[in-house]
Amino acid sequence: MTELSLEKVYARKLARAYVALALAQDEAKRYAREHSAHASLCPLLYSLNVTAALLEEILQNAWPEIVSTHSEPMTCSDMLM
Repeated sequence: MTELSLEKVYARKLARAYVALALAQDEAKRYAREHSAHASLCPLLYSLNVTAALLEEILQNAWPEIVSTHSEPMTCSDMLM
């Protein structure tokens, strides 16, 4: 049985936290658009953006680099799958 290393577990938890943050960010932006309360929500939206950027940086450092064995360049459709 292959055990997950502690680093991989933390990286997965960070990835899930990032997804939850992105969903909260989208919901806050949608609410601001629908209720014309964008000005009053600017500090919240800014905080969510800063938090997302910091979490992205941590994720990039935590996730191991994937070395591709192909010599072909990757297209956008390949990245989506």
